[in-house]
Amino acid sequence: MNILQITTRIYPDIGGVATHVYSLARYLSKKKIKTVILTCRSEPGLISKQKEINKNLIIYYLNFHAPAQSANTLKLIIFFIKFFIFGLIKAIKLHVKYKFNIIHSHSPPPSSFITLILSKLFQIPFLYTIHGLDYPISLLLKIDAKCMDKYSKKIIVVSRTIENYLKKNYRINNIQWIPTGINVAQYYHVDSEKQKQEIIEKEKLNSFLQMDDFIISYIGYMNLHQKVMGMINFLKAFSFFLKNLKNKDDKNRIKLLYIGEGKFSFLLKREIQDLRLNRNVLFMGKRKNIKNILAISDLVGLTSYIEGFPIILLEAMASKVPCIATNTGEIKHIIGKTGYIVSPGSIYEIQKTLEEFYSLPEVDKEMKKIDSFIRVKNCFEEEYIFRKIFNLIFK
Repeated sequence: MNILQITTRIYPDIGGVATHVYSLARYLSKKKIKTVILTCRSEPGLISKQKEINKNLIIYYLNFHAPAQSANTLKLIIFFIKFFIFGLIKAIKLHVKYKFNIIHSHSPPPSSFITLILSKLFQIPFLYTIHGLDYPISLLLKIDAKCMDKYSKKIIVVSRTIENYLKKNYRINNIQWIPTGINVAQYYHVDSEKQKQEIIEKEKLNSFLQMDDFIISYIGYMNLHQKVMGMINFLKAFSFFLKNLKNKDDKNRIKLLYIGEGKFSFLLKREIQDLRLNRNVLFMGKRKNIKNILAISDLVGLTSYIEGFPIILLEAMASKVPCIATNTGEIKHIIGKTGYIVSPGSIYEIQKTLEEFYSLPEVDKEMKKIDSFIRVKNCFEEEYIFRKIFNLIFK
């Protein structure tokens, strides 16, 4: 059996979709399904037009990169047109070569439109996964969902929030919720101060972090205003949290790291300056090796106003890091009772939760780390999740 996966991004490009598609493709290839991925170039300096991962998995790259998360509307439109034209031509050539039995494409468009045309031309059934609702315009989401509902074998959504939204607003019925999974074995947590110091030096953070620092990380895109406002809420709560600490040494050793980029990042940077938190807060921008940052973190924050199924929480829990996050999207389902759930926009709740976690005895903190790891391994291990998609393909 041969399957074509179409996606605008692929690992090692950033984002949950890129990682998800790559991991799913590896899983399918191990099941002896010939898997072909059509995508953009994933990293600077990549010259090759194709890459063979194993005998059952090959990636074909279009000759351009997907735009940055902070790209303006014009760049997004140009990319949409380029990916549609060149992607469709390449997809047809690939089908002539591989004779695909099924196509699985992934949002955002135009992956779905390429798939639809290919399906009509060659009578190929297809699946479509919608990874989020953050389309540039709502009309595009409506067209995308309506077309896929009518013509696809099944629409897969990664969160029940997306499922409920599509059903309520567009009367989409041909839909199934399958959450995202991760390879838990790829993540780790430092088990000694020496190892922690080595990572601090490797990531060139030794001018800001010390070996005995209590580290809170907040990792996320900054291309949506609502998400950055959630980051600012966390920052304000962190500021109040620091002010309430009586021990000066404690204040000095508690650090907050922001990792990410996007067109609204300037709002967060300005707030850090205005609150005079430069000694305790570091804006790190885009970082590739998130696993190392998580490995030295004591707590992860994600207090957005909107989320779907944030993979960063799975990654944190797989790294044995408890999380504090807002009750939006699938977050409550992800965290369960292993971390802390707060109301969107509640700076007070975030502050009190920070105080509660920091004041816990070390043994209780360790238990939360273990509980987080156990939950992600039992509920979101990619082998378990991908088996559901595998069964759907062969249904």
